[in-house]
Amino acid sequence: MNSRNAIVVGGTGNIGTAVTRRLRAEGLRVVCASEDVTQESSESMRVDVTDEASVKSLFDRAAAAGPLSLLVNCSGFGSFTPIEETSLQDWRKTLDVNLTGTFLCAREAFKRMKAHGGGRIIHIGSVSDHLTLPMNGSYAASKHGVRGLTGVLNEEGKAHAIRATLLSLGAVYTAFWKSRPEFSPADMLSVDDVAECIWEIARKPLHIRVDELRLVPPKGVL
Repeated sequence: MNSRNAIVVGGTGNIGTAVTRRLRAEGLRVVCASEDVTQESSESMRVDVTDEASVKSLFDRAAAAGPLSLLVNCSGFGSFTPIEETSLQDWRKTLDVNLTGTFLCAREAFKRMKAHGGGRIIHIGSVSDHLTLPMNGSYAASKHGVRGLTGVLNEEGKAHAIRATLLSLGAVYTAFWKSRPEFSPADMLSVDDVAECIWEIARKPLHIRVDELRLVPPKGVL
């Protein structure tokens, strides 16, 4: 790493909280960024990932700690309905949060990493970007977009030591599953499993590219 500075977007969610905790345990200075942040500080900042000005402000404020070496995009939204029942409002919100928000954050990180000798960008993806699953239209479309964006970041970042990774996840036990008792947490990954993998990617020297890591429970996707 060129510095020990990181931003975790979606840092108050189940996965984001685990990632923030793991990175801080390794001595990184982590800005936890989320729309849910109410008490702002140098380590906790509010951001609306769907708003360009809000995203720019986050990265400008975080720059006070020094050059950025790591961005982890954990923000996510899911609306899981049949196509014929999917509202345009839900479609747009899913793509705004999962794809546009990821793009806006990655763009700001890329600019700053390019100016300071490189860094890593890690996107939380999903097996939905390569598996066809019912009631998954808007979510799958957004994650397909994140896959494409990650590839382009890698190509454009080659000459600048900027490495982008797509962490493609199967089922991870979060609050989403608590209302689905038919699914056992024992059959899923834990948020700490995900955080550990992110740290293993983040700690690698920048001459190593990790384009994609697919992480699934022992039974497979679920």
